[in-house]
Parts: sequence; C-alpha cells; structure tokens
Amino acid sequence: MELRTNRTVISATEPSGSMMQEQSLELDYVLPDYYPDVCKLIKCFVTPSVISESVSDNRLSYELAAEIRILYCSENSHVLQCVTQTLHFSRTAELPSGTVSIQEIQPVTDYVNCRAVSRRRLDVRGAVTIRIRTGTDRQQEAVSDIFGKNMQIQKKPFRYQAKKMQHVSHIILSEELELGSTKPPLLQIIRCEAVPTEQSHKLISGKLMAQGSLQIQILYACEKDGDGSLEPMSFRIPYSQMTELENIEEQDEIQVICSPVSCDLKPVTDENGDIRVLRCEAELKLSCTAFRIASESLVCDAFSTEFPCTVRRMKLLTSSAPVPFSEMLVCNAKLNCPDSELDCVYDAWCDIRNLTTVIENSEICISGMLCCYILVRESSGMPRLLEKEEPFEHRFQMQNLSSSDRIEARASAENCSYTLSGSSEVSLKTELRMEGSVTHCTETEILSDISVQEDEKFQEHYALKLYFGKAQESVWEIAKRCHTSVDAILEENDLAQEQLSENQMLLIPIIS
Repeated sequence: MELRTNRTVISATEPSGSMMQEQSLELDYVLPDYYPDVCKLIKCFVTPSVISESVSDNRLSYELAAEIRILYCSENSHVLQCVTQTLHFSRTAELPSGTVSIQEIQPVTDYVNCRAVSRRRLDVRGAVTIRIRTGTDRQQEAVSDIFGKNMQIQKKPFRYQAKKMQHVSHIILSEELELGSTKPPLLQIIRCEAVPTEQSHKLISGKLMAQGSLQIQILYACEKDGDGSLEPMSFRIPYSQMTELENIEEQDEIQVICSPVSCDLKPVTDENGDIRVLRCEAELKLSCTAFRIASESLVCDAFSTEFPCTVRRMKLLTSSAPVPFSEMLVCNAKLNCPDSELDCVYDAWCDIRNLTTVIENSEICISGMLCCYILVRESSGMPRLLEKEEPFEHRFQMQNLSSSDRIEARASAENCSYTLSGSSEVSLKTELRMEGSVTHCTETEILSDISVQEDEKFQEHYALKLYFGKAQESVWEIAKRCHTSVDAILEENDLAQEQLSENQMLLIPIIS
C-alpha cells in the first residue's frame, strides 16, 4: 500500500508588532470676554481619545481628540473657573506586513504644563503617546493522519481558534439631565467622567444584543450661601445595541468591550436665566468579537515497522479563546495640606497611569501608578486641588498560565471615598477594578512531513526478543526502537498504560 498523508490547516492569531507615536500639544488660549481674569491657576488636565480608526493597505488612519481642561480662580472670588478646548489631529501609521487586526490603540497623556502669560492669556504645552498593537493570522499546514507502509502514528488533540469574527459599532446616546429643584443652579462644569457599567450580552435569533448603562459623574461650580461652591452629581443612561456577526453560533466564545469615545454636556438655560438642565450627547464604541473553537488530532510522531523513515517537524502555534478575569483591589492614600487648614472636601477621584501586566511565577501581576486628586476648600474659602501618586501592585492566579500567554488588561478607579481625618489631612479609599482576558498560547512540535526509504527494509530474524525497560519509560519509544507497535507490546506484556511504572523485563513481538 502506498504511503498517504492527510493534512489540515490550523490558524492562529499572534502579535505582529507594537509601535508608539507621539503627538505634541500646543495651545495659545485667550479667555473669552465672559470669563474673569486669571489670578491663580489650579490645574490643567488633558483627556485624549481615539474617536475613529480605519485600516487600508497596511496603513492605519485615526483621528485623535485631546480635551484640555484648565481650572483657575479669579481675584476676589471663590468660584472655581473652568475653560475647555478640544484639539483634533489626523494621524497615520505604517503597519507590519500581514497585519489583519488592530488589537489595541490606546492614547495616554505623557505630561501637560500650563502657565498664565497674562491675566487673559494661557499657554499650554504637553504631549500624548499613542500605543498601537497589531495582530496577524498564521496559516499552518499539519499532518492529521498517515496510511500505508505499516506506519505507526502518535497523535495529540488540539483545541484552537478556528475562526474569529469582529464587528465595531458606535452608539450615540442623547439625554437631558436634570439637576433637580433642591440643587443650586449650574455656573459651569468643572469635571465630567463617563464610565460604562452593568454590561451584558446575549444571542437573539443569530444576532448579538449588548446592553448596559453609561454612568456619568459631574462636578459643577455654583454659588451657595453667597459664596462659591462645588456640587457633585451622578446620572445613569441605559443603552442597548443589536449587532450582526456573520455566521455566529451559540457555542462561540463572545467578548464585548464598551468604551466611551466622547461625552458632551451642553447647559440649557431656563426662563429665569438659571441652568438646571444639561443636554448630554455621548458616543460609545462597542467592540464585539466571537471566537470559534475547533478540535483536531494531529500527528506528533510516526515510524514504520517495515522501513526506515525520515520525518520533518514544525512548531505549531495554537491560541485559545480569551479567558476573562475581573479583580478588585482596595488602595488607601493620605493627602496633606500642611500650609493651610481645610474647611471641606468637594470631590475625590483617581486616574491610572503606566499600567503594566506580566506573568511571574505562574501568577498575573498587574501594577501601575494611582494618581489621586482631592478638590478641597481651604478655611479662607479658596478652592484647592491636592494631588498624590501611589504605586500599586496586584497578583492573582489563573489556571494553566505560561510565560507565552497573552494578557489584555484594563483598570479603572471606582467608589472613591474620603474622610477628613484632620484639619489638614484627607484619607482616601479607592477600589480598583482590573478587567481583561488571558489568551493561552501553546507551541508544540508536530510532524510536517514524512518519507520512507523503501530500498532499506528492516531484516528481522526473530519473532520475539527481550527488552529491559526502566520506570517512566515510554512504550512508544520502545516500540519505535524495536520496529514494532505499541499495541503489540501492551498486549504481549498485559500492560494497561503506555508508560512503565517500574523497572521490568518486556517481551517484544516483531510484526511485519
């Protein structure tokens, strides 16, 4: 019988490269006439976001928006002022050859400096770094079966990503947010944060339904008891989106990531000239991915009991579906104001920078820098921002971790609570939510081809021989050396396992 091999194609998605681009920020800002003069700068914040992206001919094009928010106080007033300006940039990046997907495009603020050139003019300088990670598909042809020439084969089962379906959609939310009659009228918005919460998804008639809520937290300036003050507010806007992923099935592994693109709040003035309503226009990016997992048994070793063989091997890379994780870490910090007594705390929040994720000692280690901000009022009535950076690290275990696994992680600060623990000290407690997924990556040596030397047939002059086997020795390797089959050795020696449990003498039958 002629030698015949069956082959199959195994796909795997692997990182194809990573790159960083830097975008400088420059803003020469003249205050509008309706803003008071600058007396004291409090803080300048930059919030970057990628509002659109596309890939064509191995070139990534994206639109970067950087919202600049400057807090200051005017002379003889305790009302906190805030001016905002959004800069837009169109950028491109050459991608590595063979790139099929953008796995991550994440902008982060490197630094920002603001100075008052005059009482009406502000100068802002800063930089944003855009981190880009790409992926590519590898098609690998492997031997799944061999027939003829008295071939003995050893097979190993594999589970791998056979197909990945992706779809990105944008959700536009429009809502009017009311402050309520018990709250003082709004003068201007100081801070706005939009965070997706309560996310879930399910399949309905072959379509993916994603739903959740957008939690909007704002801090606005107002007047209370004849003096400047700040008021926090929280709103929740529900969303739902039906997404079509071609040929999606119930058994597919589904991953849905919702991230805010923009959140614009426009004040609405009532008939009395007061602002008690905000018109919210928010945009969310919904990234939906379905992974189809397939099983295949592939030949990892082979030999002929009749002829010498030459085998060629290859490294097979397989990837699992992403395994999600969600971890919480409580962080505590103390912020001091040594040169002044504090009257009250208006608001507290945290940002996360320099997030890194590694696998060490079979554990996932997530670390970074927690940037703490507390907006307070001094005893003089003047608002002030306390700042402190605290490093954090969190370790946890997951099953079957290896150094070759890929990790995607996101972190957000939730439930910031504070206590005025002294006349000039504030204790801050923050819950960090760390979410993401682990893709288990396995590299295994398998057969890629085999050839038989038919003119060098084995010449065996006996039907049975003795072999002294050692404990933990593989019956497959014994059969391979002796040009016989595993089943023949197992049957002749009444063995139940394909590995010797102890040193023992074996009877080796010769087959043709």
